[in-house]
Amino acid sequence: MNDNLKKSFHIGGSVEKALKGEADLQAVSVLQEAWKITARHFLTFLPAIIGLFLAQVALLMLGLKIQLGNPAVFFDTFTNGQELTAEIVQAGYISNFWSDVLSAPLYVGVSLMALNHAVGLPSKPSHLVKGFPFAIVSIITMLLTSSIQGIGNTLFPIIGMFLSMAFGMAIILVCEKRTSPLKAIQYSLMATVRKLMPMTAIYLVVLIMFMVSFATAGLGLLWTIPFFFNVKGIIYRNLFGITLQVTSVAKSSDDQNPPSDNGDADNGSGENSKPSQRGDVFDA
Repeated sequence: MNDNLKKSFHIGGSVEKALKGEADLQAVSVLQEAWKITARHFLTFLPAIIGLFLAQVALLMLGLKIQLGNPAVFFDTFTNGQELTAEIVQAGYISNFWSDVLSAPLYVGVSLMALNHAVGLPSKPSHLVKGFPFAIVSIITMLLTSSIQGIGNTLFPIIGMFLSMAFGMAIILVCEKRTSPLKAIQYSLMATVRKLMPMTAIYLVVLIMFMVSFATAGLGLLWTIPFFFNVKGIIYRNLFGITLQVTSVAKSSDDQNPPSDNGDADNGSGENSKPSQRGDVFDA
């Protein structure tokens, strides 16, 4: 008979270390690890990324339809050289804003998949919907961060870019650490300031990758977007740490199933025990 045990594991930094600037964050190491992780999980991660993108596009089109009556009016200004009025600009801005806010639960699902990758565990495309239990808190967090970033962009674009980087961990904190949105924003901002140089270097490389991706008619985004989420997952692990629940199954000595390459750990329940792959950040 198998004995099932559940144990919690903490990997990486901690909130306390992140706020004191004591967490280890090396730009080159983060980028190298993210590249390898993206290659390893590309085929299972890309469908979730595409799902998030399609949801955001659908919400954007809905917003444009509500405000302009026909979304084509917005796109015709770029394709046919029609006049770009203040009404069209405002409709585009508001639609994009609410597209980001309302797609927050799916954004969380993709982010949590990246956390799984950061601790060496696999993910499945169906994990995209794992953010739904955090729908309300994620939408509130995205609403707050997007609003503050919008104000920053209005004052000075570089301020908006800094806030986008500084608030990048907030929506993950409210789900993985169960903090309040305001606390998550505070923690994310303070941790970023403490590690400003490596964070800036990392985001600068990612920004360059996005620019190159757009230059390839957007095809490069198929790699760059999954890479970006994996970068954020590794940054989060190194700064705040990740707690996961692992179900350990004690197996008899005649069990010849080979051990998995991902997520194996010594759980103290015997030399023939290994954690089930059911254990991941979603159970934390």
